[in-house]
Amino acid sequence: MGVSVEGGKGRGRKVNAELNLVPFIDLLSVCIVFLIATAVWVELSSLPVDQALSDPNQPPQPPPDPPPPPPLTVHVKADGIWVGRKVEEGQNFAVVGDSYDWNKIDTAIETDRRNFPDEEQVVIVTDDGVQYKHMIHALDITRKYDYEKSLLGGGPAAPLTK
Repeated sequence: MGVSVEGGKGRGRKVNAELNLVPFIDLLSVCIVFLIATAVWVELSSLPVDQALSDPNQPPQPPPDPPPPPPLTVHVKADGIWVGRKVEEGQNFAVVGDSYDWNKIDTAIETDRRNFPDEEQVVIVTDDGVQYKHMIHALDITRKYDYEKSLLGGGPAAPLTK
């Protein structure tokens, strides 16, 4: 497809040029495809920024709910068992003879249940080398006090840091 351009009135020779429009149409169609494709990606990469303007006549927003307490953690170690929710507030129960003092541990978990009656989650962590039966015993005690969501973990002993 081309366009003929004729002209040349007056002296000199006639101008006869043929302009081929096919490459220009190809270039235009490729540019349109790229523009459409990039317009879609620009929309996907944009962040919606909606400002919530508050009406000064509206009552103030209620304060946010307090964060939930951390879960009860029972850390079974070779030299004792640590029970608590925070490092500062936990209790360490040393090994008595060659076994753990399960009665004191039971009392600590029962006290935690009374202090946090709605909490269901407990984390039971054992260090390497601790016998499996001790982890199961700790799990049984927490189930006795209706801690339904149990997370079991294990690994090398790590020192508690404040």
